[in-house]
Amino acid sequence: MVSGANQITEGGIDARRLGQEESGDSSPARLASLGEGDTVRVRLQRFDPTRDEAPYTESYEVPYSKLMRVLDVLNYIAEDLEEDLAYRWYCGVKKCGACAVRVNGREVLSCWEAAEPDMVIEPLRHAPVIRDTVVDRAPHEERIKRMSPWLERAEPYPGFPERLSHRDMGGVVHALNCLSCMCCTSACPVLDLGADTDFAGPAPLVQFAQQALDPRDAMDRGRIALDEGSVFDCVSCYRCEEACPVGIPVVSAIIEPLKAMAYRSMPARAGHVGAFLDVIEGRGRIDPSALVLKTQGWGVLLRSPGRTLRLLVRGKIDPLKTFFGDAAKGIAEVRRLFDGTRDWKP
Repeated sequence: MVSGANQITEGGIDARRLGQEESGDSSPARLASLGEGDTVRVRLQRFDPTRDEAPYTESYEVPYSKLMRVLDVLNYIAEDLEEDLAYRWYCGVKKCGACAVRVNGREVLSCWEAAEPDMVIEPLRHAPVIRDTVVDRAPHEERIKRMSPWLERAEPYPGFPERLSHRDMGGVVHALNCLSCMCCTSACPVLDLGADTDFAGPAPLVQFAQQALDPRDAMDRGRIALDEGSVFDCVSCYRCEEACPVGIPVVSAIIEPLKAMAYRSMPARAGHVGAFLDVIEGRGRIDPSALVLKTQGWGVLLRSPGRTLRLLVRGKIDPLKTFFGDAAKGIAEVRRLFDGTRDWKP
């Protein structure tokens, strides 16, 4: 199977590509839709800040050749059509991450993604465009620099070779696979909020996790994840995981552990998380009414009676269960789990 990502299989199916076979959107289906000499129709976003006031779209027709990639299409436009096109790539074999672009609304590596009969090619989002499909990586790299991207050892360096087991490095191994392509940051909907959030975005947090989740590190990474990463602004939508070309479980294996680290370091800065945990420990179940009261207080409900009524009508909150409902069955086991993890460290 030709694929633009490492396979994460679930019963033999790529779990991140569920639905693509049914919709005819898989890589084999796209390859099968084109034959030698067919025409690939491309709408390419162009922008040169020295002459253009705003980005615009230019159309091209490219003859298809066997196993043609998006990068091959860009090469044809630049070389055979002699267009003065700016695009970035180095290795061409999914190792450097430099060639990331958006194709038909998806973040991909152009060196690894199969060409399609009709393509809209754009630069990545949430990064300044230097020219055409080339984005400025400086803000991304500056954000990483602010997050202390070096190892501060708990013990002196023992010398080479340093023995590290799979068990030791199990928490950080996914982060070390990062290509720094910024596909995940481009896909992140939280960053659509612009100045309304100071969220670093998934890409800097993955780079940060290479030190934060390393068992040899002794720095207070939880504080950095909050102060420089605003890690709790992540809404766990999993768009970053879907976009990652190498299949890194960004939310589940990186951002959620960073949230846990931040909560242990500065629980007062994580009111919503603390309230959620208190409700689960106390009741053994999610109680939206109790969560609202703990995080926002009675004042919000009283000041917004219309909103409160809508929540009641839709069953989003249930005061009767909050004030008179019993704890869930097995609450003793739930509380035992909480007691057993209070001193846990990654």
